[in-house]
Amino acid sequence: MIDWPLERDLERSRQAASEARRRIARFVRHTPLLERGGDPRRLLKLETLQHTGSFKIRGAAAAITAGPAPTRIIAASTGNHGLAVAAMARSLALPCSVFVPAGAAAAKLARLREAGVELIELEGDPLAAELAARRLADETPGALLVPPYNDPQVILGQATLGLELLEDAPRAPDALFVAVGGGGLISGVALALRERWPDCRIVGCLPEASAAMADAVAAGHVVDSRLAPTLADATAGNIEPGAITVPICAALVDRFELLGEQEIAAAMALALHEYRLQIEGAAALALAASLRVHAPGETHLIVLGGANVGAETLRAIGQSGRGDRARRGDHR
Repeated sequence: MIDWPLERDLERSRQAASEARRRIARFVRHTPLLERGGDPRRLLKLETLQHTGSFKIRGAAAAITAGPAPTRIIAASTGNHGLAVAAMARSLALPCSVFVPAGAAAAKLARLREAGVELIELEGDPLAAELAARRLADETPGALLVPPYNDPQVILGQATLGLELLEDAPRAPDALFVAVGGGGLISGVALALRERWPDCRIVGCLPEASAAMADAVAAGHVVDSRLAPTLADATAGNIEPGAITVPICAALVDRFELLGEQEIAAAMALALHEYRLQIEGAAALALAASLRVHAPGETHLIVLGGANVGAETLRAIGQSGRGDRARRGDHR
């Protein structure tokens, strides 16, 4: 049981992350670091090669294996988290219900349907889906709600990515770039790394169109942020009131960078054409933020969190790299 604020005892939290890592080892891949030269030097953490195509399987596996086996799994997701929860439910032969906002990316909704989950589409943003999932879990005996970010075990699962970075990076980088939606990934990674890499700048990367975490940290609490469509759909939406990721980000993240749609599209195009990597818009946030920095001699570690991008978006990125044209592919 996690009975302490994760950000207040980093050593204890890192030990808990190590325990989660052992528990979920059979469900996740230890993904590689890919070095790309240049100045600054860039190391890319390829969660694009993770099961279900994103880092989300880490948190889902940690939460589902933390206690007694549930009778049903319930989640809310814009796509990637739902795919991870569905994969875990299938592995454990458990029924699964996933709530999704109606505007979620078409490619991810199609994969969720193929996974055989009960898919419940709701009007509103991802927060509305999260609250509806919580209500159903409260009403269903034996059900386990697996939140996308607002849960200690989910955060500790994401922290296992940070533990891999500690093992695989040749030395502490000058800066670490991580995409931010609800903050589960950057919270976990920062918990794992902050004390071991004290001089590394931890940079949270958000779309200008959905900057909920940056707004929450600036205000000192969750606020209702203005939202607009974005290529980085996996980071879109407001944050659940009282989310434990807000104080973690406030304590451990050095700064936030807000990226425009053209920058996101350009980073996706760069990854595709120069790195030969397919990355989704949320993953491109981290790369785009690094590309802003002109710091000769530095090393940047960039977490590429997912590869689940629709065919139309990918084709548009490949042809032009223009954010407005690409965005129409996944948000029709």
